[in-house]
Amino acid sequence: MSWGDHASTDSATLRLAAAVAEIEGLHAALAHTGEPERRRRLLAELARSATRLADLAATPPGRIPAQARLNSRRQRRRAAVLRGARWLTDRLS
Repeated sequence: MSWGDHASTDSATLRLAAAVAEIEGLHAALAHTGEPERRRRLLAELARSATRLADLAATPPGRIPAQARLNSRRQRRRAAVLRGARWLTDRLS
């Protein structure tokens, strides 16, 4: 692989990263809003996003490529995402 090229990333990993980014964005918006109606909408959307993240994080390990399973940093991140998704769904439900 030449300099600047990147190996392709697993689509499940990209979906997880997108779900986490969505939650981070909603949390930031929630922290900066004072309007009760907007706050209520953001909380509802955050709850839906947390459920979506929990569903994505609960995918069976067999669907993750073998190379990713051996990478401990990715394992730790996936476990952290799963814990965070569970915490959010418990807190917002």
